[in-house]
Amino acid sequence: MKYFTPQLWLGFNSRSTRRRDAAFKARDLRLSAYRKSIRKILPGLGSKAQKFFGDVLVLHDSTLTRLEVGDGIHHPEHEFGPAEVKRRKIKVRMLVLSDRRNLLYVLEYKGVTKVELDFPGKLELFPVGMYPNVGDWGYDELTSPTTGLYRHEILFASGASIVVEFRDLTFHRKRMKQSTKR
Repeated sequence: MKYFTPQLWLGFNSRSTRRRDAAFKARDLRLSAYRKSIRKILPGLGSKAQKFFGDVLVLHDSTLTRLEVGDGIHHPEHEFGPAEVKRRKIKVRMLVLSDRRNLLYVLEYKGVTKVELDFPGKLELFPVGMYPNVGDWGYDELTSPTTGLYRHEILFASGASIVVEFRDLTFHRKRMKQSTKR
């Protein structure tokens, strides 16, 4: 991550007022630089991906509920036969529950060339709960290492991260029913 580093996030939550203020000032500068950078990248993407990445902090504080990686994630097990094996193509799908808990984002990456999951991460940030977990979606960045190839990096509250390099992304949102269980 270039703009929203783990060290910057630690600074936001520092006990030192001076360090915290410096982190917020740096964040404002980095957010401005990131928005400038992404404006150059967005025109190369499809309209759905432009909409998603154009809203820079849309998934901040959300929960990754599922990460799927495979050659047949769109085929039920019983439908993935010899014909599909010959045409297999890796895809990545993430299901992310918004911090408002009423929207589920389904991100689908196509033309995937790289997937990395670093769990628990190099630097422990803000683990929450009794058991190891990925934690809240913190910050994500989109870059373009080469023309037509995009890199989506996501940093989670635990310090874990996901990197997906891809050629196309689509997403949709589903409104979730409110649970009555507490």
